Amino acid sequence: MSAECIHDVRIVRDARIPIPADGPSGPRQSLSADLYLPVTDDPVPALVSVTPYRKDALGGIGAAGSLRWFAAHGYACLLVDFRGTGSSDGRARPPFDPAEADDGVAAVEWAAGQPWCTGAVGMWGLSYGAVLTLRTAARRPEHLGAIIPVLGMPDPERDFIHPSGAAGCLAPLGVWGLGTLRDLLLPPLHAHRSEDEQRRWRHRVEQAEPYLLDLYRHRPGHRVWRERVVDASAVTAPALCVAGWRDMFCDGSLRAYEQLRGPRKLLVGPWMHTMPQESPFDPVDFHALALRWWDRWLAGVDNSVDREPEVTLRVMGHRPQWRGYGHWPPQGEQVQVSAGGGSAPLTARLDPSVGSLSGLWGIPTSGYGLPGDQHQDDMGGLRVTGPPLERPLLLIGRPVATLEPARACGFGRLVVKLTDVDPRGRSTLITGGVLADPRTDHRVVLDPTAYQLPAGHRLRVVVSDGAFPRLWPCGSESAPEDRVLRLARLDLALPTVDAAQGEPAVPPEPGQDRADGTDLWIGDSPRWTVSRDLVNRGTTVTMGGGLSARTPQREHRLDVETELTATVEAAVPGAARVHGSTTATVRLDTGEHLLVRVELQLTEGAAVATGTVHIDGVEVVARRWHTADDGSRREPAADPVPTAAQ
Repeated sequence: MSAECIHDVRIVRDARIPIPADGPSGPRQSLSADLYLPVTDDPVPALVSVTPYRKDALGGIGAAGSLRWFAAHGYACLLVDFRGTGSSDGRARPPFDPAEADDGVAAVEWAAGQPWCTGAVGMWGLSYGAVLTLRTAARRPEHLGAIIPVLGMPDPERDFIHPSGAAGCLAPLGVWGLGTLRDLLLPPLHAHRSEDEQRRWRHRVEQAEPYLLDLYRHRPGHRVWRERVVDASAVTAPALCVAGWRDMFCDGSLRAYEQLRGPRKLLVGPWMHTMPQESPFDPVDFHALALRWWDRWLAGVDNSVDREPEVTLRVMGHRPQWRGYGHWPPQGEQVQVSAGGGSAPLTARLDPSVGSLSGLWGIPTSGYGLPGDQHQDDMGGLRVTGPPLERPLLLIGRPVATLEPARACGFGRLVVKLTDVDPRGRSTLITGGVLADPRTDHRVVLDPTAYQLPAGHRLRVVVSDGAFPRLWPCGSESAPEDRVLRLARLDLALPTVDAAQGEPAVPPEPGQDRADGTDLWIGDSPRWTVSRDLVNRGTTVTMGGGLSARTPQREHRLDVETELTATVEAAVPGAARVHGSTTATVRLDTGEHLLVRVELQLTEGAAVATGTVHIDGVEVVARRWHTADDGSRREPAADPVPTAAQ
């Protein structure tokens, strides 16, 4: 295979991959896959991606460009719906269920046995697709030759649902809860008149439980989360791991990389939760990098990719640059910084409503919502600012903060930030971490970073208990005098690296031949605002936007509009709330109009979700779900669900 060998691409919709039935006496079942084949008489290696996000809708729209590109460069590509989602048969599983690996193994082994395949199979995916890639690779299928997890993570609770053990808010419950429920209700778009497609859809609308209810049922520390962790140490297939410093899964992506036991490489850019070639800042040509990886491990091309530096990092901060290193983290010196230790403790009154200025780095966005000036949020915590640096300081690795309370800590959680303060007083977020229970643990490992501070800048450590809307505010309506944090001492261990270490790296920039399939996108208009209520000392964060696209088969037009609003007031943090709504409008090629609307009302302890489906203005589905004190339940629909294609 080579970048110069360009093939025409043939697409097969709804290829069926046999899987075991849900029960011993159940009917035969199969997964649905869209197959992108290079037009050639020779067998080729295969690349498999498995997704819960509907290959006939946004999941397939987002992946189409990459699938076409890899197919044009000599690789058969499969995009597969999870069991119980999209066009696949079976009963839907809970999110991050370990049995999801069954789908990955089935797809890999099926592809390897097809006449168009050489028997060599790779697997890759973004986000949830990366998790499934790692989970499948940990099972070591016979024909899985290499993997590329992009912005993935091994521990769904720690890395996503309840970050570092603290109750997650806008990302898992708002953004993800809203989008996955919309996907559940959306009628089939491919072969939408098919009796089989209608049967699957009706069954799911009537029986499937939204992911949102599972997340509320399993609070921080619930034993089920340990069962859903991916054992990345069992992965021996060659792995190219891709991470983003401003992505919510950054620490998880690097922990997964650190646990791998086979040949491996690491690429970390400054990206948020988006494919590297699609980032609005510092994009790189992921396709070209991935092609070299596939060529080396699936096609046997000796292209020296395994002899190049193992780690490629984008150093942020002063004079951003790409650097290559032999391993992660690069060898360096631990610099110790301390504050306190005297007769008077370090003291500050904490504001539980802070966190919005850290941006949306902990919320899945395609590239908007970078952290802003942290100064105002810094004022809501205990601040320790060092003297101006005498020389530049390059941090690469995970800083570690140790907090020694002056007395028994009365806070249920503490959040630590490390920032870069310039001579004008502007505070830039470097990294941060969460201490889920400071009453029993005093050490917090911050998320990994690669950041250079110039001479004259100062390091600042901020300790608070707020990270809204990434986390629900901590604590009840305490009186202001009860929200005082007193530390006897604060120690910080900084992983520093000599700036001359490593070597310059130049990842390829996206070229003009960007993946065929980008013409599916018609428009995208993201929105993000942060507003302050100066009377009630409140903060409201609003995010969302609209997008328009053609479905992967280019038959239908899909328009999605989403808005999420998270609000907190400093005096009553326990009353924080999230409201979300999303609509999906589809103009089918047969002339029908589909309209799906979902609304959420969320607090830390309860959720109410409603969903409706209209066909040509007639309501055909109306459902309501809510949490209850003894777990979660769903109220039955008032009416049966009819066929979507009338």
